[in-house]
Amino acid sequence: MISGGNVEEAAYNGDGTLVNSGEFDGLPAEEGKRRIVERLIALRRGQPSVQYKLRDWLISRQRYWGPPIPIIHCPKDGPVAVPEEDLPVLLPAVEDFRPRGTGLSPLATVEEWVHVPCPKCGEPARRETDVSDTFLDSAWYHLRYPSTDFDDVPFDKERTDTWLPVNMYIGGNEHAVRHLLYARFVMRVLYDMGLVPAPEPYTRFRAHGMIIMDGAKMSKSRGNVLNPDEYIERYGADTVRLFMMYLGPYTLGGDFRDKGIAGMTRFINRTWRATQLATGDDTTDDSRERRRHRLIKQVEEDIAELRYNTAIAYLMEFARDLDHESSAGSARRIDAETLLKLLAPFAPFVTEELWERTGHESSVHERGTWPAYDAELAAPQRASVAITVNGKRRAELEVDAGTPEDTLTALALANPRVVELLGGRTPRKVIAVVDRIVNIVTD
Repeated sequence: MISGGNVEEAAYNGDGTLVNSGEFDGLPAEEGKRRIVERLIALRRGQPSVQYKLRDWLISRQRYWGPPIPIIHCPKDGPVAVPEEDLPVLLPAVEDFRPRGTGLSPLATVEEWVHVPCPKCGEPARRETDVSDTFLDSAWYHLRYPSTDFDDVPFDKERTDTWLPVNMYIGGNEHAVRHLLYARFVMRVLYDMGLVPAPEPYTRFRAHGMIIMDGAKMSKSRGNVLNPDEYIERYGADTVRLFMMYLGPYTLGGDFRDKGIAGMTRFINRTWRATQLATGDDTTDDSRERRRHRLIKQVEEDIAELRYNTAIAYLMEFARDLDHESSAGSARRIDAETLLKLLAPFAPFVTEELWERTGHESSVHERGTWPAYDAELAAPQRASVAITVNGKRRAELEVDAGTPEDTLTALALANPRVVELLGGRTPRKVIAVVDRIVNIVTD
């Protein structure tokens, strides 16, 4: 595409203005659409509507094999459901299942399977040879999984009512527009029939990111696919797991560059050394107790929000401090045990070993070992509040945590740098957020 003498790499698809549209020329696209619809309504030529398009992959996307649709087509009675005692309809065992290029399902060529008597009249009839797509299978597995030991029902009501809806579903972005859509359709139908306890199968969806390598997507064609077993053999499972979770936010993914994996080895070594040398029993140190409770709170909240990378960063910082204290002979045992408990979900093997070495007979992974924090002790005592003027950071306030908005506003307006920038002008707006920022707007 050539525009103004410059060659553009792709067509422009951003917001624009209307052209060749008569009286609507020059209007922004969104406003133009609204004005045109209003005009058509005034002329009684239509009403606004929203149209949805769904690609019916459940049935029309035929594969070689899939779940047979339990219908028999009778020349006399039309489509007839396969009797319940004959369910499920099983695929025939054949050697050649290649497509014939006729547009029909491969099942259509298996004559002995296709030709059956009509369940209703007994006359010769034909099975339905189309099959359901795998999306239909995965659209109800959340119902079947808790009830796999039941042979007489697809899902047990008591178990289904106990376990559903699922509180969080984690998958790739493609799941949100394909699998989950069909799962919601199936669940909604079953809910309307009174068979399931909720209309939605999952209450929350979180999409995970993609791991790339040196800025490129991993693929066999690029030859940059990694074998994790090689790294696990070289560095250990805990080191590789920590490194992968530390690459970046879980929902965004990260760039795999194995030069950084050595940092996780140092972290584990530091944790090993610090926890073995921590023998102090002082639990009255207010500063260290606040640090410990802040760590528990930070890691717990980050795990709940899938912020594994920042949770690991907090643990690394805590381990570094503990290592320095252990070198001086002042590291506390309670800090070492807290570190191992919080690290256990990320490095289950090494923490189990270290937990035993600190004198525990039980497992670090047993219920009840997760530490609790005191909200008052976990609260930061001081906060650094940024002062921005028209969006640009100009100064900072060091205040007590929880300082109210009006006090922050007064302190910010009295700051010498802000006074200089305002030059006697009255701000148009001041927005203060406790413990975070004071934004002064003059324009």
